[in-house]
Amino acid sequence: MRIVIIGGGIAAAYMANSILEKAPKYEILIVSKESNPPYDRIHLCSLINGISDIKDIALPLPPGVQLELDSEVIQIDKEAKRIYTKNSSFSYDILIIATGSDPRTLFDIEGIKNARTFRSAADSECIAECSKGKNVVMMGVGPIGLELLDTLCGLEGPEKIYLVSRGMHLYDKALTPVAVEMMKKIYEESDSRVQILLEEEIIDKKIEGDEITQVIMKSHTIDNPFVIFGVGITPSTECAKGTLDIDKGILVDEHMRTSDPHIYAVGEVAQMPDGYIAGRVRECTLQADAAIDSIFEIEGEGFKEFVTVDGLKVGSFLLADVTSTLYDPKDKDNEDIVISSKQEERIDQYIMNKDKLVRFIGINTNVDVIELKRMMEEDKKIDTSSFYSNRLVSKRGRLICSCVGSYKNDLVDIIKTNCVENFAELKSFSEAGRVCGRCKKDVEQLIIDTPVDPEEAQRIKAEREERKKAEELKKVQRRIDKYNALHPKNQIEGENLQEAIKAFDLKKEYNSWVSMITANMRLGPEYEELVGQGLEQLNKIPIIWLELADCTGNSEGFIKSAHPKVEDLILKYISLDYHELLMAASGDRSESVLQSIIENDAGRYILMVEGAVPLGMEGKFLRIGPKGETGHDLLKRVAQNAAAVLAVGSCAFDGGVVAAKPNPTGAVGVAEALGRDDIINLPGCPVNPINIVGTLLHYIMFGELPKLDEKNRPEWAYGFRIHDNCERRGHYELGEFVEEWGDEGAKKGWCLFKMGCKGPYAHLNCSLVKFNEGTSWPVQAGHGCFGCGLGKIAFDHLANHREVDDETKKLLEDAGANDG
Repeated sequence: MRIVIIGGGIAAAYMANSILEKAPKYEILIVSKESNPPYDRIHLCSLINGISDIKDIALPLPPGVQLELDSEVIQIDKEAKRIYTKNSSFSYDILIIATGSDPRTLFDIEGIKNARTFRSAADSECIAECSKGKNVVMMGVGPIGLELLDTLCGLEGPEKIYLVSRGMHLYDKALTPVAVEMMKKIYEESDSRVQILLEEEIIDKKIEGDEITQVIMKSHTIDNPFVIFGVGITPSTECAKGTLDIDKGILVDEHMRTSDPHIYAVGEVAQMPDGYIAGRVRECTLQADAAIDSIFEIEGEGFKEFVTVDGLKVGSFLLADVTSTLYDPKDKDNEDIVISSKQEERIDQYIMNKDKLVRFIGINTNVDVIELKRMMEEDKKIDTSSFYSNRLVSKRGRLICSCVGSYKNDLVDIIKTNCVENFAELKSFSEAGRVCGRCKKDVEQLIIDTPVDPEEAQRIKAEREERKKAEELKKVQRRIDKYNALHPKNQIEGENLQEAIKAFDLKKEYNSWVSMITANMRLGPEYEELVGQGLEQLNKIPIIWLELADCTGNSEGFIKSAHPKVEDLILKYISLDYHELLMAASGDRSESVLQSIIENDAGRYILMVEGAVPLGMEGKFLRIGPKGETGHDLLKRVAQNAAAVLAVGSCAFDGGVVAAKPNPTGAVGVAEALGRDDIINLPGCPVNPINIVGTLLHYIMFGELPKLDEKNRPEWAYGFRIHDNCERRGHYELGEFVEEWGDEGAKKGWCLFKMGCKGPYAHLNCSLVKFNEGTSWPVQAGHGCFGCGLGKIAFDHLANHREVDDETKKLLEDAGANDG
């Protein structure tokens, strides 16, 4: 299933994460006109004042998500199920439009260098730089305009800052005039550069070249301006025009389906049947949930409007806003009840309609807004006399996070009780600051301001860590017990392994091997006993090992026969039910064994694939078995019901040496051949047996495969750079290099970098676990690493005795491997 998402904002990132959580095998492509990967627009102000950079506000995406940036979609062909950009086209099974909205302006600003909207990272960058020495004119007084005003007040660059309202309002037209006057006074008194102009608007302008030199308003003329527009937004529907039904936004039903059953729209671009268009993060994510349920055919009522709670901190104001789904700003039956305090600079504004509360706007309020939300949801008539007593400070303090209803005092209790010292540690106890992210800095500041005893913090953290480890160990033990009874064909018990070890007098070596592999898997010493038990249960997992286009080097490295050492004993006790190279059966009998495992152990067996997959001539370069089945067809047949698929060796990773130029057989790796992104890759030429056993052990012990990097390689084995753990690294730092084979440097064991060692570009644990019973590895033996774990790029460009040139460095960067 290929799902294409158009858009680069919160809704797009949320959709990608949520879909892959449910279906990791799906292919997700995000196509965005932005130059940057999806980021959180809520924090654009932090880019202006320099508190954050674009990486700080980037939204997390799973490694498997593909990105096409700087790509604006100009056409959707729903018949061909394909979208078109200026330079490319992309097919889809399901299309999700999450393009958000476009900012409005009062006149055309294209080509004008001192006029911007405030909607993107590029806008923030321009405002920060181009407002220096200018008289800033901000058109728009909504929440975003007030937040931007607050940010600009913190900058030294602007000469003057004008906030212009075409009416008599700030924040919202419903806000009482008393509140407007109070906000205006405090803003202007706190910064002499600020002037808030009410009932004012631009009526003309003077432009010289590409710059506005003068802004002419009804009552003011401003020279040397920098104009910022925040006067509203319009759903960004351009890509769907002529293809889908559109009113103001793209028309959708409650499941976010458009007029085409294969196309969904979510967020600010989508218009519900009653005309509603979402404008808040929470609404957008709930719409995304409704669309995902529909895509996965999960029954649900779809998206429903709900009572919203918003919070905004600007300057000395803390704004709280609770709005009922019944609120209509144009309803003449609306009545205001206002309670204000000049001393506290506090205003509580209740908007009633037929004795029901439909909206509340508070400035520096003490009111429990979550309780007000509950009142609106109950939709009952309210005794307004309670409003006066509610003006006092709540026992729970002010609301910090409106998304999850977290109050100051509640969070302080959590921080103190659990000795929370940073935002990351709070996650285990509260989601405050993590939904829309607007209040994240307030939460972080609250953690800083809440004193925690360092010694008590260490004690609590140690206890927490112990409990976590104990639970994990219990989980591991349950997993082993489960596997112990799982496989009915088991004929070898753990006792047999112990007897074999005893017979070969290898107990000491076995214990050392268990300790070593435990450490290599990045587990603590307390796991050693369970790792040992796990090894005894390896024979409970049925394993199919397919040999495709390869040299069998990984099989030989995996199972050796020269000496019955620990690796041999362990590997002989794996239930290697099918291996063409090693099994006694052949022909039809071997095919029967294979088919029996596929049918009887469906969903339980692990498939390990060695070798590349030739696709040239419809796969005919590789035929296997008595019926001449192509390697590609065999792979697809066996992989279909496997619990997990491991690509063993560099050839299985991406074709490796078999796919080296000119690649006449059209060889590819297992993942590409299957069109899947959940293949576990164990590249290496050959792969170290410890990396195979460790990955299988992790599966036995935890019921899941280990944490993977962006190339689906286990981090515990591929999270190390060869260069960083090389015994010759010290010579590199001292500038001591082998200049030619056999020179004095070579005799002294100096660094091989100038002789073509690619260790700085390769990630593997070769230098830590080594080969041949831990005896040595290529660099120790005197030959540089050529990055075999990088796959075919190593065989095409790195397998030489030359330093890496600039062109190859660029290839490595594109492949995500250039750390040198």
